Amino acid sequence: MKEILKQLIEKSAEKAGFSASEVVFSIEHPADLKNGDYSANIAMVLAKEQKQPPHDIAKKIAKELESILPDEIKKVEVAGQGFINFYLSPSFFKMSIKQILNGEMDYGRNKNLAGKNILIEYTDPNPFKQFHIGHLMSNAIGESIARLLEWNGADVKRVCYQGDVGLHVAKAIWAMEKSIEGDSNLPDFPADSASVEEKAIYLSTVYTFGAKHYAEDEIAKSEIIKINMKVYELYDESKANDDQHIVDLYNMGREWSLQHFDDLYAKLGTNFVQLLFESQMSKAGIKIVSENVPGVFEKSDGAIIYNGGKEGLHTRVFINSLGLPTYETKDIGAAIYKEDELSKKLGDFDKSIIVTANEQKEYFKVLLSALSKLRPDIAQKTAHISHGMLRFADGKMSSREGNTISGEGLISETEQKVEDKINSREADIKAISPEEKKEIKEIVAIGAIKYSILKQAIGKNIIYDLENSVSFDGDSGPYLQYTYTRAKSIVDRAIDEGILFVDASPSENRTETDLERIIYRLPEEIESAYRDLAPQQLVTFVVKVCSEFNSYYASNQIIDGTPEEAYKLSITKATMHVIQNTLKVLGIRVPEKM
Repeated sequence: MKEILKQLIEKSAEKAGFSASEVVFSIEHPADLKNGDYSANIAMVLAKEQKQPPHDIAKKIAKELESILPDEIKKVEVAGQGFINFYLSPSFFKMSIKQILNGEMDYGRNKNLAGKNILIEYTDPNPFKQFHIGHLMSNAIGESIARLLEWNGADVKRVCYQGDVGLHVAKAIWAMEKSIEGDSNLPDFPADSASVEEKAIYLSTVYTFGAKHYAEDEIAKSEIIKINMKVYELYDESKANDDQHIVDLYNMGREWSLQHFDDLYAKLGTNFVQLLFESQMSKAGIKIVSENVPGVFEKSDGAIIYNGGKEGLHTRVFINSLGLPTYETKDIGAAIYKEDELSKKLGDFDKSIIVTANEQKEYFKVLLSALSKLRPDIAQKTAHISHGMLRFADGKMSSREGNTISGEGLISETEQKVEDKINSREADIKAISPEEKKEIKEIVAIGAIKYSILKQAIGKNIIYDLENSVSFDGDSGPYLQYTYTRAKSIVDRAIDEGILFVDASPSENRTETDLERIIYRLPEEIESAYRDLAPQQLVTFVVKVCSEFNSYYASNQIIDGTPEEAYKLSITKATMHVIQNTLKVLGIRVPEKM
């Protein structure tokens, strides 16, 4: 509709004596529906060059518009300083309801990015460490961006890059050895029969213990450094690692972590097409860094560095004095691997996106600067998107300390709050089986967390309020899910009663509702959210849809046997699909009942 209006406005402006083809003007939805469905500011834009009052220009353009308005537009008005407001017709809204019902689960999709193959990397937890709340942030944001790209027509490949080598691994393995030796400060080594979750908790505990001793105990530090060298040797074909004990602990810990992460990905609704590991990337990274000394890199105190100061950035070490690659070199290797190897399996990429926390923004500036000199073809198509942090009342919590709330810990706490809410609704609980309650609890808890993350602009920090996040009223994920189930229950009842409503038409003199004037906008909201890289726009939209539906529900008995019943059901089902599809793009599932 925006494109139709743009063409009508340009044509009418030309007829009114103004050259509008090169003018950049906006067409937006007025904040208040009483001011129409769309509003254009072309008169204000033209006023400067025409040296005429914008209101006068708007009236001239509106006069020409009135003679060429299509059936979809009921009327046009000039308002304020010179805005041109458009009011859509009843026939448009009738048509839009049918379009939503015909499109159902695909309503909102477009083909703007058809033919584009996009790789997106996000979440990126490290084996042997906690899946912390930052990984939840990255997952929620990365998944929503991936889905936005898909709903705009792109072929999206999701990958997850995980650090399975490095000091953090050595710290955990060192502490695993101490645990096996019977250190009273550590838990017992897990039995084979222990659950994946229990093994993950064990790894988190030993990592924290190892990190503390690495920082405070010189003997422990030297032992951990030796283990670190041995772990790297596992992936060095020129060396044979003769310490089978280290090999066994490494393989066990890595497998436990990956099983645990897979369980979390399933719960979060993410399916990665490929898992990437730092152990795979070191060789290619070391090779290209070493081959570009001198040149792109330079030696300094036995290490190889990138002098970012020449580019207005900071200097970073790429290969340390022990000859081991840093994160930087492994990330260079990962970029090359994606382009030269992964593309053979998944197809050539038009864009490669990496989602991380804001803390890595400066790091990626240096990395992409170095990459632009090594492989400009890769650097040009690589984009880094950084997000804020999720914080609690006492601020950000470090995984090196003992006071962290893990990602699964936050999910578990939120699930318990949701279960308490369900149990408090005794009148409804009888209709829900224990299996259904478990599923609802999980879906609603994940939705609550994702909503809390996605309602803010990507770069902003989030203050997570557990109590408010699970509220069934207003600003929360459960409120949106509950509104969906309310609409679905009405539709299900109508179907059970055999009421036919899909092809219903409104009565002749009926006035369209505010709900109808909002729900048709989903396709343009999805397009706008992609172009602005702003999932929060969809959150704002779906909250408005739910608010309007609940107002509509409160003031209308939908199944009432009147001639308007069928069309009211059509509106209800259309709203149900709009809520469901918007939440799907955001990565938020909807339960069948609540």
